[in-house]
Amino acid sequence: MKNSFYVWALALLPSTAHAFCGTYVGQAGASLYNNASQIVVVRQENRTTLTMANDFEGGFDNFALVIPVPEVLSAEDVALVEPGLIARLDGYSGPRLVSYTCDDFLWDYDYPDASDGGGGGSEGSTSDLNVNVEAEFSVGAYDFQVLSANGSAEGLVAWLLGHNYEISGEASGLLQEYIDAQQYFLAAKISLEAVPEGATFLPPFRFGYDSSVFSLPIRLGTVNSPGEQDLIIYAISDNGRVGVSNYEEATLEDECMHDIPDAEAFGSFYKAQFAQAVATTGAPKWLLEYGWSSASCDPCAEEPISDEEVQAFGFDGTSPDAYLSRIHMRYGPSDITQDLLLYASGESSSTQVRYIQYVEELEEFLPVCGIGMVEDGGTCEPNEHTGEPEDTGTPQHTDHPDDDPPNDDEHTDSEEATGCASGSGCGHTPLLQWSLVLVVLSLLVSTRRREQAPQPQRVTKHFRR
Repeated sequence: MKNSFYVWALALLPSTAHAFCGTYVGQAGASLYNNASQIVVVRQENRTTLTMANDFEGGFDNFALVIPVPEVLSAEDVALVEPGLIARLDGYSGPRLVSYTCDDFLWDYDYPDASDGGGGGSEGSTSDLNVNVEAEFSVGAYDFQVLSANGSAEGLVAWLLGHNYEISGEASGLLQEYIDAQQYFLAAKISLEAVPEGATFLPPFRFGYDSSVFSLPIRLGTVNSPGEQDLIIYAISDNGRVGVSNYEEATLEDECMHDIPDAEAFGSFYKAQFAQAVATTGAPKWLLEYGWSSASCDPCAEEPISDEEVQAFGFDGTSPDAYLSRIHMRYGPSDITQDLLLYASGESSSTQVRYIQYVEELEEFLPVCGIGMVEDGGTCEPNEHTGEPEDTGTPQHTDHPDDDPPNDDEHTDSEEATGCASGSGCGHTPLLQWSLVLVVLSLLVSTRRREQAPQPQRVTKHFRR
């Protein structure tokens, strides 16, 4: 039996902050989507480490994949990853639904913004096909070969077919582009003898390489695509937020109230919101759903990512040094004309997709989805904080950890919290003022410093997040 030409969907110390004081309701993760592929990308200097979430279905003897890589890899460049770790990133970073009450608002001063195996060594060289096996090794139950090819892709296609890879004719043109770019090919199959008895799934594996180009080769993954598919990238960087430079970024209306009763309803609601955001008649778009230091969150859907967890994905450092970007993209087989070119922006402000359960009394503070701020809307009854506010010390009013305020077109959450996942009470310390302007996610805008405002002379309400 021939192996399917299965190409993975891609181709193949935090600052002191106040905890979120509302209630975390639920989260919309990757499990909402059919044909969703997930990948973890770690980028440090010129080193890229990729971890694929294996969604292969079928017998192990039918598994095979081919991934373009820029250099010859060895066993030291490949390692297995615990399957649950990718689910951890999904649960930690997914779009979330929260709730607030009037008790989450306080009176306080208005302060200014701060600045196969098949083919052993004897078969490694096939000069007539211009294909060479540059390296071969095994990691766990995976048998890897690193191939190089010269000239026409027909030789590589013939080699793959001769080694029981069932490859579509559509792949030849794409393979030729990678050959012309002097790429190598990481090919993998399963050693059935090495599969543990009773095993029903394949563990994820990661592989790393050095390259000045920060990219993801996703075009080969469209060859066997069942149709429209979702791609979720968890990008971990020590140089801030990660974006995609050669496809357009989508915008999404969020940070607004909507009548969403529970977490289950939120899943359906968010699927519709995302579909609308990325709908296009041209090239596909990508959406940044989360961007935050992996050591903190606010509100926390799950516990922050630990040192050991980021290191398991190949990150050289600790969790506070690791910035996690969650990028969500949807495309059809013919939509992808270029592999993804990624970049680390150096921007470390915090952002997330968040919706708030509708409460009429909060209309004076929060926009309503699809409407905006409601004129003469509901209002909270005055609380016990009247007149001069209680002296609570120096308030925390830093929009950006690096003293660079966000661009007005950028949606940011600047307070990072390391606990309070359940949203229990967090005291009466004034937090950042809630922005009453609908904002959109954008990685491609530059930040600018705001002028220092004079010391305030009035009292206003602050929103406790």
